[in-house]
Amino acid sequence: MLASNVKGFIQREILSTLKGDIVGGISVAFVALPLALSFGVLSGAGAAAGVYGAICTGILASMFGGAKAQISGPTGAMTVVLVSMAEKYGMDGLVAAMLLAGIFQIIMGILKIGKYIRLMPKPVIVGFTNGIGILIFINQFKYFEMSPLLCIVSILLMLILPKINKKIPYAIITLIVGTVIAQMWVPLPEEYLVGTIPLVMPTLQIPDFTAVNFFDVCQAGLILAFLGAIESLLSALVVDEMTSTKHNSDREILGQGIANTTAACFGFLIGTGAIARSVVNVNAGGRGRMSGIIHAIVLLLLMFVFGDLAAIIPLPVLGGILMGTSLRMVEYEESLRLSKASKEAFVVIAVTTVLTFTVDLTYAVAVGTMISALAMLFNVANGYLKEYPVPCSNLQKRVKSFTIQGPMFFLVSDGIINSLEVACKDAEIVVINLSHAQVVDITGIIVLGQMKEHLAMHETRVIFTGMGEETYQKMLKLGILDGSEEVINKGDKLEAVEYAQALAHGDEACACQIMSEHDKMIAEEEH
Repeated sequence: MLASNVKGFIQREILSTLKGDIVGGISVAFVALPLALSFGVLSGAGAAAGVYGAICTGILASMFGGAKAQISGPTGAMTVVLVSMAEKYGMDGLVAAMLLAGIFQIIMGILKIGKYIRLMPKPVIVGFTNGIGILIFINQFKYFEMSPLLCIVSILLMLILPKINKKIPYAIITLIVGTVIAQMWVPLPEEYLVGTIPLVMPTLQIPDFTAVNFFDVCQAGLILAFLGAIESLLSALVVDEMTSTKHNSDREILGQGIANTTAACFGFLIGTGAIARSVVNVNAGGRGRMSGIIHAIVLLLLMFVFGDLAAIIPLPVLGGILMGTSLRMVEYEESLRLSKASKEAFVVIAVTTVLTFTVDLTYAVAVGTMISALAMLFNVANGYLKEYPVPCSNLQKRVKSFTIQGPMFFLVSDGIINSLEVACKDAEIVVINLSHAQVVDITGIIVLGQMKEHLAMHETRVIFTGMGEETYQKMLKLGILDGSEEVINKGDKLEAVEYAQALAHGDEACACQIMSEHDKMIAEEEH
């Protein structure tokens, strides 16, 4: 039985997609190598930390993660945050923050909160992606100054080669061309080169937590954990769309946590699911977990074969690769599309972008999310209220009919009531239909009662209709209703409008007759 299960697992998880995974893994390794080198140098931990981080997270996240065709490794968003943390806390603090980030992600995966983490407004995601791209670009000026020519050539290759053919491993070609140019025509001093990457067995580097401010490092680790989880789940969604599959969010975060905890223990850069590398993998045929593992193995082989050559790679070339990457990161089309569709989206994108590269990523995300929430509440409060014309022209100004279309709860109640009071100021009778308000909480009920009293002071009568039994009983207990119009309160909009029209004509007898007919009809239905 066990042998049969193992055989089925191997067939299902490995052999069924192995051919495509081999091609995908090899293809993405050539894309990942220059990026891993660049992110390692950018972080301050060194090129070796970037490459070995890509190998470690690539293997473990693929084995334990919840998105089969996803490729993990150091990314721009994560590296930018690592740079700021290295400046604040030093390398000991950085390693401690990365280790805690992995542990926090494991806890998040165990607690199954993956489905909540990705609930971030799209304009905020676009905004911080733009800001990170700008920040990466700005941070490369120190390498640009070393050799403007090499940097510009690298940027141009990174932008032009993908337009010729997206399957071209443009990053590795840029790395090779830039290095050849530097060796033949633009000689650089030794300090402007990457330097030798040691091919040694990794050793544990558990940080000394007593030497750092534990509270600050915990806060930094939590930021890294959430950022890594968000980026990984966004990447997983892209992979799902391309492969018609569905990832497991909680398992993906758990897998990233295991990978990052291990990487940090050896002093490597931690990583996330990488959208660009995952897309390359899927386009090349990768569909299973082996693609990520093969990509990491190929990276390791490349370091064994070409490790000595890494010593002559110019830093300006890596800077140019990152500048080109950052220019491709900025979501020009999506920013324009969302901004055209919504003014609120434009504000959120602009504010989040600017705050990301001028202040702090976490501050930018918090402010952008808050603005999005406020805009949502404003739109909800105004968008839930819909006026329907009363079918009698001479009563248009005297009788008005409104429907509240959506939950009437504490966050939106005040806005809806303010809109109602403005719209009802010239009316004598107002019909408010609650049949589409699936939920009316106690705050919503109290606010409706306050509005009824306010309009009564201006000699405007309010007729409620379409109530559920629970809402009706609460209104009775609070004294908002007296039970005299029970049939209308529980009826539909047309009944209430007929009743309001009769009252507006001053025809009390007709109104009573309508009530009586509705009473009789309901009694017959109940019987």
